[in-house]
Amino acid sequence: MSVYKSSKKCKLSYALIAVLIIVFIAAAVFCYQLSIHIDEISRYESKLLATRIINTAVENSLDSIDVNELISEKFDSSGKLQALSLDHIKTNRINSTISAAVTDMLKKYEDEGFKVPIGTLSGITFLNGRGFDLDLRLHQLGAVSTQMHSEFVSCGVNQSKYRVYIEIKVELSAVLPIKTTDVSVDYEYLIGEKVIVGEVPNSYFSL
Repeated sequence: MSVYKSSKKCKLSYALIAVLIIVFIAAAVFCYQLSIHIDEISRYESKLLATRIINTAVENSLDSIDVNELISEKFDSSGKLQALSLDHIKTNRINSTISAAVTDMLKKYEDEGFKVPIGTLSGITFLNGRGFDLDLRLHQLGAVSTQMHSEFVSCGVNQSKYRVYIEIKVELSAVLPIKTTDVSVDYEYLIGEKVIVGEVPNSYFSL
């Protein structure tokens, strides 16, 4: 074998080794980035999906509910609004309805799952939305917690709004083929408001 051919083979071998080293380093960097960001991205994606599910469940539930019936008004002898309160029986009914709706919808998507590109989970910007998909499933942990509260908000001269919110809390487990992450979702939804013209009542009851 000539010296030229031997030298050429050595150069090819070195080039191949260099390529393999670069590929190995790139793979190692990717895996390192993946291990760093997977919890954070998985938690973010899961909260985003869970919030959408909860929002849809609440909106569907409120289609059959008249929120104004929740608010009780008390006037004095001169017709001046004296106090506002929330009807406890109707409030409890709405809490139960929304809790059941959220649970049912979470169960539906728990069976179907979601697709998340591996590039998105890596946390590397230019890989976002790229690569093969991984199945992400949300498993509910415990019961859905719902609670209503209200507040007054000034909205102009001699006007205010009495707003009613429902706060929804749910504990989830975000399951990927390579990782499981526990996620806590705390979601607040404005379910109704009433405009008050004149002075704010001396008292109101917030649940």
